[in-house]
Amino acid sequence: MKIFIVNSQINNTSKELLNRYGNIAEVAAHDMLPYAEKHHADMQFARIDGRTLVCAPGSSCNEPLTGLNVISGSIDLKEKYPDNISYNILRAGNFIFHNTKYTAPEITELARLKNVKIIHTKQGYAGCSTISVPLSDGSSLLVSSDKGLIDAANKLNTNELHTEYFEDTDSIILSGYDHGFIGGCCGYDKDLGLILYGKANGQLKSLSERYNFPIFSIYDGPITDIGGILVMYPYL
Repeated sequence: MKIFIVNSQINNTSKELLNRYGNIAEVAAHDMLPYAEKHHADMQFARIDGRTLVCAPGSSCNEPLTGLNVISGSIDLKEKYPDNISYNILRAGNFIFHNTKYTAPEITELARLKNVKIIHTKQGYAGCSTISVPLSDGSSLLVSSDKGLIDAANKLNTNELHTEYFEDTDSIILSGYDHGFIGGCCGYDKDLGLILYGKANGQLKSLSERYNFPIFSIYDGPITDIGGILVMYPYL
């Protein structure tokens, strides 16, 4: 059964909904992260693939991540940027996007072993800023709040990636900040589609139609940055 790694502070209705489709692993607060990010999955765990995670020292969930390959990272998280971004990567197809000055070495080594290319981007919050949606033809759609990451992807000049800038980032709720990012509001599941914490806006609905992927909303409220939803597939 799949595992949804999520912020423990999402509402109970959302948890109950996800529980119908898999097991929930709620991320515990990390002492070194700012209050608004303490429970964010994408700050503490780097999703390399559906079975493999690299976790920051001091990270934990309320349930064991049984059946997954969980590798301990060697870089400690600290409160302020850029010392809090070492695990906030974006995996998209055969690529990982991140500010490579700060990438945890375990991630770099796993990318090498799996023949995944790491692409440098100035955006350290690569996982927060962008969601990768696998498409039926084997390519991936990147929906991003960050134009710099989109530029980095477009410079690859590959038909494996399509990019779309998320126009309404200022409306994304993240307590304690002016706004959040689209990547932190969602995750992707091969069965459910784009899992979204909030009501889809017009742009997301349009992208869903154009690129033919479903949106599965788990929260009947504004789009809210909860640190993403990491969908894992034990024993795959």
